[in-house]
Amino acid sequence: MVTEKVKKNSLKGSGWRKISTPEDLEKCIVTMLNRILRAPDPLQHCGRFASLANAWTNCRKLRLDSEEIKNLQETVARLEEEMMKDKKGR
Repeated sequence: MVTEKVKKNSLKGSGWRKISTPEDLEKCIVTMLNRILRAPDPLQHCGRFASLANAWTNCRKLRLDSEEIKNLQETVARLEEEMMKDKKGR
Protein backbone atom coordinates (compact mmCIF):
# COMPACT_ATOMS: atom_id res chain seq x y z
CA MET A 1 0.00 0.00 0.00
CA VAL A 2 1.42 3.35 -1.05
CA THR A 3 0.58 6.39 1.01
CA GLU A 4 1.17 9.95 0.03
CA LYS A 5 2.99 12.24 2.35
CA VAL A 6 0.73 15.02 3.43
CA LYS A 7 2.39 18.38 3.85
CA LYS A 8 2.11 19.32 7.49
CA ASN A 9 0.34 22.62 8.02
CA SER A 10 2.24 24.91 10.35
CA LEU A 11 -1.02 26.54 11.31
CA LYS A 12 -3.19 25.00 13.99
CA GLY A 13 -6.55 23.37 13.31
CA SER A 14 -8.57 25.74 11.19
CA GLY A 15 -5.53 27.57 9.82
CA TRP A 16 -5.77 30.48 12.22
CA ARG A 17 -3.08 31.53 14.65
CA LYS A 18 -3.79 33.07 17.99
CA ILE A 19 -2.03 36.40 18.33
CA SER A 20 -1.84 37.50 21.92
CA THR A 21 1.67 38.93 22.21
CA PRO A 22 3.98 41.00 20.02
CA GLU A 23 6.10 37.86 19.58
CA ASP A 24 3.10 35.99 18.08
CA LEU A 25 2.49 38.85 15.67
CA GLU A 26 6.17 38.89 14.67
CA LYS A 27 6.08 35.16 13.91
CA CYS A 28 3.00 35.55 11.71
CA ILE A 29 4.48 38.48 9.82
CA VAL A 30 7.74 36.59 9.25
CA THR A 31 5.75 33.61 7.94
CA MET A 32 3.96 35.85 5.44
CA LEU A 33 7.22 37.53 4.39
CA ASN A 34 8.82 34.13 3.80
CA ARG A 35 5.87 32.99 1.70
CA ILE A 36 6.24 36.06 -0.48
CA LEU A 37 9.97 35.41 -0.89
CA ARG A 38 9.30 31.78 -1.87
CA ALA A 39 6.67 32.77 -4.44
CA PRO A 40 7.49 32.14 -8.10
CA ASP A 41 7.49 35.89 -8.78
CA PRO A 42 8.10 37.80 -5.52
CA LEU A 43 8.14 41.14 -7.36
CA GLN A 44 4.38 40.87 -7.84
CA HIS A 45 4.03 41.24 -4.08
CA CYS A 46 6.58 44.01 -3.50
CA GLY A 47 3.98 46.44 -2.10
CA ARG A 48 2.64 43.86 0.31
CA PHE A 49 6.20 42.90 1.27
CA ALA A 50 7.08 46.54 2.04
CA SER A 51 3.95 46.92 4.13
CA LEU A 52 4.63 43.72 6.08
CA ALA A 53 8.28 44.68 6.60
CA ASN A 54 7.14 48.00 8.06
CA ALA A 55 4.64 46.19 10.30
CA TRP A 56 7.40 43.81 11.45
CA THR A 57 9.64 46.78 12.32
CA ASN A 58 6.86 48.43 14.33
CA CYS A 59 6.05 45.15 16.08
CA ARG A 60 9.69 44.63 16.96
CA LYS A 61 9.87 48.15 18.36
CA LEU A 62 6.73 47.51 20.42
CA ARG A 63 8.19 44.30 21.82
CA LEU A 64 11.45 46.00 22.78
CA ASP A 65 9.52 48.88 24.38
CA SER A 66 7.37 46.38 26.30
CA GLU A 67 10.46 44.61 27.59
CA GLU A 68 12.00 47.91 28.63
CA ILE A 69 8.82 48.93 30.48
CA LYS A 70 8.72 45.57 32.24
CA ASN A 71 12.35 45.98 33.35
CA LEU A 72 11.61 49.49 34.63
CA GLN A 73 8.59 48.23 36.58
CA GLU A 74 10.74 45.53 38.19
CA THR A 75 13.37 48.11 39.12
CA VAL A 76 10.77 50.43 40.65
CA ALA A 77 9.26 47.55 42.63
CA ARG A 78 12.70 46.58 43.94
CA LEU A 79 13.49 50.17 44.93
CA GLU A 80 10.12 50.51 46.69
CA GLU A 81 10.85 47.33 48.67
CA GLU A 82 14.25 48.70 49.69
CA MET A 83 12.65 51.97 50.79
CA MET A 84 10.10 50.07 52.90
CA LYS A 85 12.90 48.06 54.54
CA ASP A 86 14.80 51.29 55.30
CA LYS A 87 11.70 52.87 56.87
CA LYS A 88 11.10 49.81 59.04
CA GLY A 89 14.74 49.74 60.14
CA ARG A 90 14.67 53.28 61.46
